[in-house]
Amino acid sequence: MRLVQEYTQDIEHRFKYAYIAVLILFFVVAARLYYLQVIRGNFYHFFSTENSIKAIRVPAVRGMIFDRRGQVLVDNRPSFNIVVIPQYVIDPERMIVSMSQLLAMPRADIEAVWEKRKLQPSYQPLVIDKDASMDKVALIRSHKNPWYDKDDPFDLRGVDVEVRYDRTYPESNIATHVLGYVREIDPARLDEEKEKNPGLYHIGDMIGIRGIEEEWDKELRGQDGYEEHVVDAVGREVDYEGIASQLVQHSAEAGHSLRLTLDRDLQEMARDMFGDRKGGAVAIDPRDGAILALYSSPSYDLNRLAGSDGAAYWNQISSSPEKYLLNRAIQGGYPPGSTFKTVTATAALSEDAVKPDEHVSCGGALVYGGRPYHCWAKGGHGPIDIHRAIVSSCDVFFYNMGLRLGVDRIAKYANLLGLGHKTGIPLGGERDGLIPTSEWKQKRFGVPWQKGEDLSISVGQGYDVVTPVQNALLAAHIANGGKELKLHLVEEAYDVNANQTYKWTAPEEKRIAIDPKVLEIVKSGMVGVVSEPGGTGHRLSAYKVSMGGKTGTAQVIQLDGNAVCRSEVCKDHAWFIGFSPAEGEAEIAMAVVVEHGGFGAAAAAPIVGAMMQRYHDIVHGTDAGDASKERSALDLWKSVAGESAGEESDR
Repeated sequence: MRLVQEYTQDIEHRFKYAYIAVLILFFVVAARLYYLQVIRGNFYHFFSTENSIKAIRVPAVRGMIFDRRGQVLVDNRPSFNIVVIPQYVIDPERMIVSMSQLLAMPRADIEAVWEKRKLQPSYQPLVIDKDASMDKVALIRSHKNPWYDKDDPFDLRGVDVEVRYDRTYPESNIATHVLGYVREIDPARLDEEKEKNPGLYHIGDMIGIRGIEEEWDKELRGQDGYEEHVVDAVGREVDYEGIASQLVQHSAEAGHSLRLTLDRDLQEMARDMFGDRKGGAVAIDPRDGAILALYSSPSYDLNRLAGSDGAAYWNQISSSPEKYLLNRAIQGGYPPGSTFKTVTATAALSEDAVKPDEHVSCGGALVYGGRPYHCWAKGGHGPIDIHRAIVSSCDVFFYNMGLRLGVDRIAKYANLLGLGHKTGIPLGGERDGLIPTSEWKQKRFGVPWQKGEDLSISVGQGYDVVTPVQNALLAAHIANGGKELKLHLVEEAYDVNANQTYKWTAPEEKRIAIDPKVLEIVKSGMVGVVSEPGGTGHRLSAYKVSMGGKTGTAQVIQLDGNAVCRSEVCKDHAWFIGFSPAEGEAEIAMAVVVEHGGFGAAAAAPIVGAMMQRYHDIVHGTDAGDASKERSALDLWKSVAGESAGEESDR
């Protein structure tokens, strides 16, 4: 018993410390409650019933896009949207009438926007007037009173002016299909992105559509910031002592800017030279696969698409029979015509179907199966070797090669050179094209391949379908001796502090499975097309820069007997593929197709020649980038095109 008492006495003195601690805690809590409920009670009661904290998003500035020499392709400009936030609208009827009067907008248009509130959270702004003029912004600002009075002529409770950044383009139609555009994310895309990138995209965000804007959207878009503000029940911002210091602000982070491989001057030249004609142009650096130019005609106006009438303009171009949205450079499929003779020549030399010095007789036609297959030169070319066959584009020579090789061996080398399948260019929607085989025809039509079809295939007709980017890659592979290329459009990216965040690196060098000596023979023939008298592209020798190439005229329809078709859609497609310079290491390889342009030598070849001359002036000229150089190249183009017009050429 005594032991228990001693133990109790030993710990009793410790309890008083616990009592003191509990009392101190009690007084702290009581004091805090007194401060909150008595001293600041009216404030917090008012704040909880009449006010709320609203996080206002601060939009990030989207990254800029430059060409390979630092010239601006895409910039940003501030714009103003007049919006209404349903959460703070007290009298919808008065708000609609007020907006209709101030903005001179039909009531029905505002009502249509107001109906969208049912499909989204009430705090989400509804855009009444996108990219509004400064006059309209001033009207809203001047009539929106900080404190609403029932005697005010306009009820603008819930109406606000939102600052955004819209894309702007110094040259709005030179690289439309490469750049793409931005627009507000739609519900279907938002659901898709929520699964792939949770938390990255929200209702009302702008997102890249098509082209570089879509492929690099995450890097370009940046990170939106936000600012917390105290607003009252009608959306007015209020300032109350002691709250401002507790509000959170997070600065927006601008998106990364991109430097592309495209050259703005080449894009401008392509636009000017195509004019109203349809078609596509692609230029590649055969040393590393950089896309130097990629133009599709007709193009459309990105500035107009980003402007206030963008929705109406979109409806116009998306429904037009001109197919403005089709990127013909990577999605247009065309028979390659005589540009394909470079493939047949490569296959014939590689498979020992012909020797470099062997001569084949051309009398103007080859009779097979009782039917004459004519050469474009009615009188024929006489005995001709493979070099001169390429230079003068002798059909009969290549008909013979087609019979010796057969479709499957021709297809093998077409595929190796980049035809009949996607090139891997980093743009969405690229087309495969088609290089037929005997197996393909059996599966597709259920009938065997006919030997007579080898004649058409050998000269790029029949089932052959290629895209301009594939034909440009074909020219690049011949020009560089068979080095495989990985096509790319973005050279590097930088953050707002000029720190490099991306740099394109070339993959390990590989070569296609074709003897470089064979490709050198074909390349020599292409040089002769331009440099030798009688070459189908000899007019291009007027340019100061040396080049090699191959003309092509692809039949669109086959006319029988004396049938005549004078319609534009009956004219042949005009092709030209080429590279420059002719000697040493090639620096640029190109393909141009002009839909229904007629002969390749007259319509397509001068475009390639002018663009190659312009490229040479930029890279090697003393006045690189000088506008006078561009005018000189254009003037020479017009001269060459004029001299070539009306001349009969190869198919």
